Amino acid sequence: MTFARQGAPLRRLAVAALAVLCLAGSAFVLPLAAAVAEPGGGRSSGYDARVGASDCELLGREYVSGRGCSRTDCVDGAVPFRRTFGAEACALRGQPSGYGFVSTIDVRRCEALNRRWISEVNYCASEPDRSISAVYNAPQCTGTASVYVTLTEAEGYYDECLTPERADELAERAGNEGSSLTNQTSLRSSTQCAYRPGYVYAGDECVLDPNPRAAVGGVVMIGDSLTWRGSDELARLRPTFTLDGVPARKLDELKERLDYFREGHGEPDGLIIELGTSPSPSFSERDLAKIVKSVPATTVVMLVQPYYELRSNPVVVTKSSIKVSRWMTSLARSRPHTCVANWPAYVRSHPGILQDGVHMKHPAEKQWARWISQQWGHC
Repeated sequence: MTFARQGAPLRRLAVAALAVLCLAGSAFVLPLAAAVAEPGGGRSSGYDARVGASDCELLGREYVSGRGCSRTDCVDGAVPFRRTFGAEACALRGQPSGYGFVSTIDVRRCEALNRRWISEVNYCASEPDRSISAVYNAPQCTGTASVYVTLTEAEGYYDECLTPERADELAERAGNEGSSLTNQTSLRSSTQCAYRPGYVYAGDECVLDPNPRAAVGGVVMIGDSLTWRGSDELARLRPTFTLDGVPARKLDELKERLDYFREGHGEPDGLIIELGTSPSPSFSERDLAKIVKSVPATTVVMLVQPYYELRSNPVVVTKSSIKVSRWMTSLARSRPHTCVANWPAYVRSHPGILQDGVHMKHPAEKQWARWISQQWGHC
């Protein structure tokens, strides 16, 4: 492990090796199309003028003055990493699978970690070189927390930006204890500790909670790329919601994510399921009903029906999304405190809201968030 710049305590520190965790689920629902229809009815450009030069660099993409941020070309030494239209990003060649210039971290957590949120593409800026343990004056950091420390970019162990004073303090402690800056940052992060079920921050350490607290419940939304793309807008409207969305998530991941929420919050008071766009052949209507049945009968459940159209004349909606929509309708009829949010109907009544048959255009993400919030209010 190396430091991009070392302070006095860091020069005395022999840094231990960081075990890299390869994250799953990095693929998106749709590949980048060669040309995608834009609002004016024309074809998409190979550049995104919304993304400025500095953010383009953070995405690992090539910036061309007068054109914008390239959708297909990466900076030297980098290769395409995320290809979905409107959310393109690159990764350094030869890095572990699942790591790139960006991470799909919730906006509130990204900001709490003092990292740059790139709103145009809904990403949290990440350090692409996983052999580096710390970068001083890192462009991915915000405010006075200018030292980027790499952890594993997994839940509760995301990379974090520290002030130089805090980084030097932890580096000196690591040197005295024969540890590493990475390990000390992980152990002594109050921000990260809050996302580790069963742990509590006490005495400048994240430790097992000796006195487990009563479950607090709350509303959790478990979704795929729609939830992920609209999370920053929805978080402003519903700040108490737990928003758990990642690209390409399938219905067969629902139970795991619900169980994870339970570990830290107990049973949910409200559950919003926004899944079913990505096919999950082994998952059945009975599986969905069983998962929903596992929450208390008093829990309000909102099922957001999926919509995925195939470009043709006329437009064809995938059988998979139609099937899941029918499951949701049937389930809502059979369970009290359960409602359906008819996203397909909303899409049909708002032509042009989608950019590729499934994802909202960036300006429409606010519209989607308002719609979800309103639907929940009526559920």
